[in-house]
Amino acid sequence: MSINNIGRDIKALRAKRGIGSRELSRLIGKAETYISQLERGLIKKLDYTTAYAIMKHLGFTESGIDEFLDSFYQIKSPARIEVEVEAEQVENWDKVRAAEIEQMWIQRQEDIDTDPDYQERKLAYELKGFESQWMMNQYEKMEEKNEEIKKELSFNINKNMQTFEPVINNLYNLLTSMRDDRSSFEFFVGLFENDLSTLSKENKERILKTVKEETDKYN
Repeated sequence: MSINNIGRDIKALRAKRGIGSRELSRLIGKAETYISQLERGLIKKLDYTTAYAIMKHLGFTESGIDEFLDSFYQIKSPARIEVEVEAEQVENWDKVRAAEIEQMWIQRQEDIDTDPDYQERKLAYELKGFESQWMMNQYEKMEEKNEEIKKELSFNINKNMQTFEPVINNLYNLLTSMRDDRSSFEFFVGLFENDLSTLSKENKERILKTVKEETDKYN
């Protein structure tokens, strides 16, 4: 807003509060005709200190005057001007620094793109990353199947608790024995690296019979 706007606003506020123009002029330490001239647009420039004093004597809360003058009339305090100048300088510095960094990055890319040793190392790294990603994918798939196994076991335990109690106990014993017994590990892997679900009923029964005969020898 222009100085004329604040002049008209001061006149409206002054009249509402019942303060004469001469009285307000004296309160802010100006000549008795100052406020009248300001209100009629004869004063073309209003400094922050005077504007602050006017608003204060018109009843504005001091803590809010600075923001009010800047927002409505673009009258800035020296402190606000200093902060904005510093912010602008920082912004300009950031832009200059960003441009310098971008230029250094471009130059670096140009240098390394022509370096045969770097290209060789880059290829090796990319191959390693590819291998790692492949391993991560395999791990995620195994984790998904592991969760499915847990669900199937839980389902059968809930439905066939008495039948499954020795199954779970013996599975637990075999798995925990693998920590210290390499042969248990090799037996477990050797057993389940084959798809046992494809065996015929007769073959399954024969395997179960053999396992039972062997375990009975030690029980």
